[in-house]
Amino acid sequence: MSGRIPVTVLSGYLGAGKTTIINRLLGGTHGVRLGVLVNDFGPVNIDAKLIAAEGDDLIELSNGCVCCSIGDDLGEVLSKIAARPDKPERLLLEASGVADPARIAMLAGHWPGFELDCVIVAVDGETVQARARDKFVGRLIHTQFQAADMIVLTKGDLIGPEAEGAVRQWLRTLRSETRVFSAVNGEVPVEILLGEGRRCAPPEVQSEGHVHFTTGVWHPSGPVDCALLGQVLSALPPTIHRVKGFVTDAETGASMLIQVVGARCRLTRVDPVADPCLVLIGSGAGKDLDVLYRRFDECLGQGGG
Repeated sequence: MSGRIPVTVLSGYLGAGKTTIINRLLGGTHGVRLGVLVNDFGPVNIDAKLIAAEGDDLIELSNGCVCCSIGDDLGEVLSKIAARPDKPERLLLEASGVADPARIAMLAGHWPGFELDCVIVAVDGETVQARARDKFVGRLIHTQFQAADMIVLTKGDLIGPEAEGAVRQWLRTLRSETRVFSAVNGEVPVEILLGEGRRCAPPEVQSEGHVHFTTGVWHPSGPVDCALLGQVLSALPPTIHRVKGFVTDAETGASMLIQVVGARCRLTRVDPVADPCLVLIGSGAGKDLDVLYRRFDECLGQGGG
């Protein structure tokens, strides 16, 4: 394995709901030693009962999270995080509401000890279309869209299903390849927000508030033609938000780490893995998973079933 800490950049214009998403994440039980970098502690509601230790620019929580305030030098903060003896397994970095997430992702994703997992952009379903037309901030809104691997649509419960559907359609006209996931009250499953770790088992996700959330696991019966698999992964249905896991390459016999978020797909050679499998995370009915399992089976190379 690379040993680098995966970074999720959470972006979105002012009022898009980023702070609510972070509050939900910090107060939840997710089993991840998580680092969260925020622009300012002020708006983040950290339950006092969770705080184990507190310094000038760092709060340690009893659930294993460490929360840091981003000052003027993001690189300095990243270096401090990477040097911790109990450094986090994953890092969530909240970008300022007026920042270009692509620039932040470039810096954080290439900083020593870190690698970019994905860029998630929160979008306020009530106001985003008006903001995007605004002569002062419209260009920034579109810049944030262009950087997104995944869009989290917030406040859809306030505008109703019909209006939410219209916003989704509008987003598809701008970024047809970008997955859109609806969040109710800022609740984004940690598997969507941070991706799966090294487990090859269906994530345990509470269905309340996410009744259309879908997970599944594909266990290959042998080595895989990674070129064919890459083609399948590059054409996933929009209901599939993330795919992560391991396969054995039929051509080389090497273990390959598969990571898909939104439309971005990476295959990386890693140390041998005993039980290759792919974890799929998405929304909607499970029929898309059944179709994908069959397509994955067609990618089995020599030695497959």
